[in-house]
Amino acid sequence: MKKLVFGITVCLVIALMIGVGVFRLGLLPVNADVPPSGLETRFIPIVVHASVASHAEEQPNPVASTDENLIAGGEVYTELCARCHGIPGRGSGRGPSVLGASFYPPAPQFTVQPSDYSEGQLFWIVKHGIRNTGMPAWGRLLTDHDIWQVVAVLRRLNSLPSAVETVLKEGHNEGNQ
Repeated sequence: MKKLVFGITVCLVIALMIGVGVFRLGLLPVNADVPPSGLETRFIPIVVHASVASHAEEQPNPVASTDENLIAGGEVYTELCARCHGIPGRGSGRGPSVLGASFYPPAPQFTVQPSDYSEGQLFWIVKHGIRNTGMPAWGRLLTDHDIWQVVAVLRRLNSLPSAVETVLKEGHNEGNQ
């Protein structure tokens, strides 16, 4: 029995030394312009989702989804988020953001695929950001109320009331002139 425990311990120490050696020698690629390994592609999203789920408080959005709140949240989204996550209200021409697609991991394209995070988790992500992904922590720039307005827009990004879409399109067009 002692030999078995000793053998397992030696194997674990050797594996740890190899792992530390690989990390310290810089053998793992960190450039974002090559595809990640299959292990990394499967592992990182699981880690991010688990961390968000354990840190985010599960709560419903306290901000009502009125046109006024959706317009305010949409203006913040258009100004701070759309460059990476897609521009709302583009109709059938919606596609991934070129900038967002260049990140590793690529920024979620909410105009193409809605988020599967809860409202409380989206609030936490916007407020605190996600390290090493390009997603900044907006909690120092935006109030909690602002963030909840953005969350309301994220939940309805592909089904915004026409009045809200009209205001957002006008604001986006003015910003591009």
